[in-house]
Amino acid sequence: MTDAPARGPYAKSAARRSEIIATATAVFGTHGYRGGSLRQIAKQLDLGLTTVMHHFPTKVSLLAAVLSQEDAADTDFLERSARDGFIPTVLAIVERNIARRELVRMFTVVQAEATHADHEAHEWLRQRYASVIPDYRDAIEHDRAAGRLTTTEDATMLADLVIGTWEGIQVRWLADGTDPVAAMRVALDALLRPKV
Repeated sequence: MTDAPARGPYAKSAARRSEIIATATAVFGTHGYRGGSLRQIAKQLDLGLTTVMHHFPTKVSLLAAVLSQEDAADTDFLERSARDGFIPTVLAIVERNIARRELVRMFTVVQAEATHADHEAHEWLRQRYASVIPDYRDAIEHDRAAGRLTTTEDATMLADLVIGTWEGIQVRWLADGTDPVAAMRVALDALLRPKV
């Protein structure tokens, strides 16, 4: 027996939330977080501001939803990494992000602000690390067992270092145009020592 699709007010509410998130992603991606507003998002959807605020009471709560959806784009990370290798999979994400500069800028700003425990996106940030670090650890361990990587360091520490390194490279790329793919390739090779 399969579950019937949601109907009634809940289905409409979920669909409306999805529309708002999609529009916010486009607005923030084009104009940046600071350049986009709830009013602008409402106008693009031909909605009243109160309708948008019913679903997302603050701009930050909408941003957290956008970021969560963006993270969901990598739900097949472990599968891709097992198939293609950890280093190529991470570099593919770096390359994809080059085309999404304003979303990366938004992520970087919110990430820094969300380190405060009272920030609305703080729990999103904690959950993100709680999810991404084990995935990276597992992918590193898989590649090491498959003979792709020669590092003997602790996989959890390496996962944390890869993420921290990437976040730092993103800031440099946004600030001064550092080539993120080249920088990340050097960092991954140094940290993980791929088999030649």
